[in-house]
Amino acid sequence: MGEIEILSDTKNIYIHANMIVYGNAADESIAKYIAEEIGEMWSEPKGKILLDNEVYTLSFMTTWQYEPELNRDDIIYNNNPRNNYFRIEEYSKIQISMVDDLGSNSGYFLKANLYEGSTTAAHEFGHTMGLRHPQIMDIRGQGRPGIMYPRGTLVDPEFQYNPLAKYGEPLHTMNPMHRRVRQQEIDLIKIPQLIYNQELIVGKFTAIFHEMHIDRENIV
Repeated sequence: MGEIEILSDTKNIYIHANMIVYGNAADESIAKYIAEEIGEMWSEPKGKILLDNEVYTLSFMTTWQYEPELNRDDIIYNNNPRNNYFRIEEYSKIQISMVDDLGSNSGYFLKANLYEGSTTAAHEFGHTMGLRHPQIMDIRGQGRPGIMYPRGTLVDPEFQYNPLAKYGEPLHTMNPMHRRVRQQEIDLIKIPQLIYNQELIVGKFTAIFHEMHIDRENIV
């Protein structure tokens, strides 16, 4: 979720988003990493937005907060469209990171997914802006995968976990570290439509506070 700012004099559009993290595996370094990955990856393509026959350049301005004492009311009563809330833990009952809905401002991240270059934070941020996984997950012959392709996607060998693996062999699917944001993903946010409708908010207030998932199978 984020807020749109339009600078007509310089032909720039900014989406402002603040990443607020909490949970037992959260800390300042992870908060900073998430915000930087999102801002850098989504700004990298210098997305082009056409407004009133003028071309604007899109950038993402991301900030971060580590809030170890965050509680349910902090999220429920938040009315700042820039704020996104992610619990970070060592264990997730679904074994992956996720956000609460398409166009969301809350979610639950698995710490193991947040290694440097993983692109997980940037991918999940795409969901917060309303983007789905592509329906076709076999993109062999089409080059580098876009940011919204999920794990398990079939890609050209150089983008696999193991470039030498044949189809059906271990590690023959996409290594998410190769994902990048493309103009196609920028277009899917439909920023011109939002602006023409005088809506300067991307996403919505799902506002869900997540309790820590318990690994009941490994309780001693």
